[in-house]
Amino acid sequence: MSIRLKNLSFRPVMVILALAILTLGLQGCGSESGPASSDRAELDKPAPDFTLKDLDGNSVRLSDFRGKVVFLNFWATWCPPCRAEMPDIEKVHQKYKDQDVVVLGVDLRENASTVRAFVEDGGYTWVFLLDTTGEVGSMYSVSAIPTSYFVDKKGIIRAVTIGGMTAATIEAKLAQAMQ
Repeated sequence: MSIRLKNLSFRPVMVILALAILTLGLQGCGSESGPASSDRAELDKPAPDFTLKDLDGNSVRLSDFRGKVVFLNFWATWCPPCRAEMPDIEKVHQKYKDQDVVVLGVDLRENASTVRAFVEDGGYTWVFLLDTTGEVGSMYSVSAIPTSYFVDKKGIIRAVTIGGMTAATIEAKLAQAMQ
């Protein structure tokens, strides 16, 4: 009888622990603080423009992609949900890269060598940008990663997702931005 009571008292703790782990996996990692200004990204508003360096040191500006749908993914190499969605992002990138869709992976606060090693090991081929200060993440109100923005051809934010996504979810969000 006492063994059974011990197991029953242990069960709620395990359920709470499992729910906490599941919630973290669904919502994302980390925390970034964003500014309380008019430059923050908002749904159905113009995406704030920015310029960041890619892994080769070239400057890349968001507005250079006007006329294309942009899938803007904020992430980091240490984030499990970010890492989990990468193969699906690659699938979507391969499927849509010739249809005026651009994927921009914005790594938050890591150095180029760390990001480059991760990208090369995974065989990922979309454009990776380095937000070493977190300034762009703040402009986009990134509070957890991964966070993804889907920007239409006119530069308007049409969808936002916080947390990891599957290829099907990414495609559904892209469809909103392609309308």
